[in-house]
Amino acid sequence: MARGSTASRAPRAPHAALTPREFEVLRLVAKGWTNAQVAEALTVTPRTVNAHLTAIYGKLGVTSRAGAIRYALEQQLG
Repeated sequence: MARGSTASRAPRAPHAALTPREFEVLRLVAKGWTNAQVAEALTVTPRTVNAHLTAIYGKLGVTSRAGAIRYALEQQLG
Protein backbone atom coordinates (compact mmCIF):
# COMPACT_ATOMS: atom_id res chain seq x y z
CA MET A 1 0.00 0.00 0.00
CA ALA A 2 1.16 3.51 -0.72
CA ARG A 3 2.62 5.45 2.13
CA GLY A 4 0.11 7.92 3.59
CA SER A 5 -2.81 6.09 2.02
CA THR A 6 -6.09 6.62 3.82
CA ALA A 7 -6.69 2.87 3.64
CA SER A 8 -3.76 2.27 5.98
CA ARG A 9 -5.00 4.63 8.68
CA ALA A 10 -7.17 3.47 11.54
CA PRO A 11 -10.61 5.10 11.64
CA ARG A 12 -10.86 8.07 14.00
CA ALA A 13 -13.12 7.87 17.02
CA PRO A 14 -16.19 10.11 16.74
CA HIS A 15 -15.04 12.22 19.69
CA ALA A 16 -11.88 13.13 17.78
CA ALA A 17 -14.06 15.55 15.79
CA LEU A 18 -15.05 17.51 18.92
CA THR A 19 -13.57 20.94 19.48
CA PRO A 20 -11.70 21.40 22.76
CA ARG A 21 -14.70 23.32 24.17
CA GLU A 22 -17.16 20.63 23.08
CA PHE A 23 -14.94 18.00 24.67
CA GLU A 24 -14.93 19.97 27.94
CA VAL A 25 -18.73 20.34 27.85
CA LEU A 26 -19.11 16.60 27.25
CA ARG A 27 -16.72 15.79 30.09
CA LEU A 28 -18.66 17.95 32.54
CA VAL A 29 -22.07 16.69 31.40
CA ALA A 30 -20.80 13.12 31.81
CA LYS A 31 -20.00 14.01 35.43
CA GLY A 32 -23.69 14.82 35.92
CA TRP A 33 -23.48 18.59 35.73
CA THR A 34 -26.51 20.55 34.56
CA ASN A 35 -26.34 23.01 31.67
CA ALA A 36 -26.44 25.86 34.19
CA GLN A 37 -23.51 24.40 36.15
CA VAL A 38 -21.47 23.86 32.99
CA ALA A 39 -22.28 27.39 31.82
CA GLU A 40 -21.14 28.89 35.11
CA ALA A 41 -17.93 26.88 35.17
CA LEU A 42 -17.05 27.79 31.59
CA THR A 43 -18.33 31.38 31.85
CA VAL A 44 -20.80 31.01 28.99
CA THR A 45 -24.59 31.04 28.88
CA PRO A 46 -26.74 27.92 29.27
CA ARG A 47 -27.88 28.57 25.70
CA THR A 48 -24.27 28.28 24.52
CA VAL A 49 -23.91 25.00 26.42
CA ASN A 50 -27.06 23.75 24.69
CA ALA A 51 -25.61 24.73 21.30
CA HIS A 52 -22.41 22.82 22.12
CA LEU A 53 -24.48 19.79 23.14
CA THR A 54 -26.39 19.88 19.86
CA ALA A 55 -23.08 19.85 17.97
CA ILE A 56 -21.75 17.07 20.21
CA TYR A 57 -24.83 14.88 19.57
CA GLY A 58 -24.36 15.23 15.82
CA LYS A 59 -20.65 14.45 15.92
CA LEU A 60 -21.09 11.44 18.20
CA GLY A 61 -24.12 10.14 16.32
CA VAL A 62 -26.40 10.21 19.36
CA THR A 63 -29.77 11.86 19.82
CA SER A 64 -29.84 12.70 23.52
CA ARG A 65 -27.91 13.80 26.57
CA ALA A 66 -28.15 10.25 27.90
CA GLY A 67 -26.61 8.92 24.67
CA ALA A 68 -23.75 11.40 24.90
CA ILE A 69 -23.13 10.53 28.56
CA ARG A 70 -23.16 6.83 27.77
CA TYR A 71 -20.66 7.38 24.94
CA ALA A 72 -18.37 9.42 27.20
CA LEU A 73 -18.46 6.79 29.94
CA GLU A 74 -17.87 3.91 27.54
CA GLN A 75 -14.90 5.75 26.02
CA GLN A 76 -13.64 6.75 29.49
CA LEU A 77 -13.57 10.41 28.51
CA GLY A 78 -14.37 11.70 31.99
